[in-house]
Amino acid sequence: MRFAAILLVFLTVPLVAGSFRLLSDTLDLDVGSYRFIKFRISPEMAESTFISGDFFTEPLPEKIEFILITEYDYVRGWEGRGEIDTLGVVYAEKGPLFMEVPDFGDFVLIISNRGNSDPVVFAADLSVSFTGSGVTYDSLPFGMTLLMTLLALGVVTAAVLLTVTKLSSGKG
Repeated sequence: MRFAAILLVFLTVPLVAGSFRLLSDTLDLDVGSYRFIKFRISPEMAESTFISGDFFTEPLPEKIEFILITEYDYVRGWEGRGEIDTLGVVYAEKGPLFMEVPDFGDFVLIISNRGNSDPVVFAADLSVSFTGSGVTYDSLPFGMTLLMTLLALGVVTAAVLLTVTKLSSGKG
């Protein structure tokens, strides 16, 4: 029994993951319009990263287009300065959504109503999930603490040396 419990712990510890909410809202999408959501994936979140959740549209059934691109491609496409590399495209009616995010960086998820002949009301609860820890190590606080400690030690050492030299010069 103990062996099974230990084995279970060792198998589930690597599956510790994180997530954050991407969208939990209702949007009105006119014909041919879209909404976009910007989000960032750090290198610590880039392992097995995907967008998942549920959504529905009214009137039913209307297909919605989900397009995943980098923020750089979004800006470049908006300014009309080049081709856009799409990282993922999903056409779906209502129900679950699952879309893989291939790497880390700044991304834009576009929710589009092009292709439908009527405006739609889009309601969704979407999140980004990942297997990595998501914890970013920041060395700045440690560096600042070390710098302030060395500075304080230097000031104290200088004060002691000045006091000793003043007291020793006064005796002789």
